[in-house]
Amino acid sequence: MIGNDIIDLRAAAVESRIHRKGFLEKLFHPCEIRMIREAAAPELITWLLWSCKEAVYKIEHRNTRERKYAPQQFTCSIEQEHVYGEITGTVCHNNHTYYYQSQVTDNYIHTCAATGDLLLRETAVFTDAQVAGNYTGFMQQVLSAKELFYKDEIGIPYILHRENGRCLPVSVSHHGTWCGIAKLKEV
Repeated sequence: MIGNDIIDLRAAAVESRIHRKGFLEKLFHPCEIRMIREAAAPELITWLLWSCKEAVYKIEHRNTRERKYAPQQFTCSIEQEHVYGEITGTVCHNNHTYYYQSQVTDNYIHTCAATGDLLLRETAVFTDAQVAGNYTGFMQQVLSAKELFYKDEIGIPYILHRENGRCLPVSVSHHGTWCGIAKLKEV
């Protein structure tokens, strides 16, 4: 399973209340709070960790079909910071380890998460500015003519392959002016 999340950093700077008393304690595990407070850019690390939690939550929601979100139960770790703003690591939740890869730019943080490291490497990630909250045009650019995007009865997104009938998960996220999509590379 895969999930993704995108944070528009400009929108987050305007909308957020991350400096409010108790904010970090409500959403983050003590080890994450320590990581945030010791970071050279605490706001950026806050949004990075939030993005990782959201991406894994989407996997959990797809698996359980329940909307039960408890951010402190998702514990993130940063394994490696690569060149060009790429960060990789893990998120632990309910004795499961999920793998993530985040792209950090001046404009956004886009995180893709998967149930396994190999699956994460087999996931294609797309990011683009959206027009007035409508990601339909971007989705059409991402999908091939053989693929059809749809959501099931509770709103979980999928791609249906028109020729072989295979149905595969896709993850869509949007915030501010940015949209992110994660899908398996071969449908």
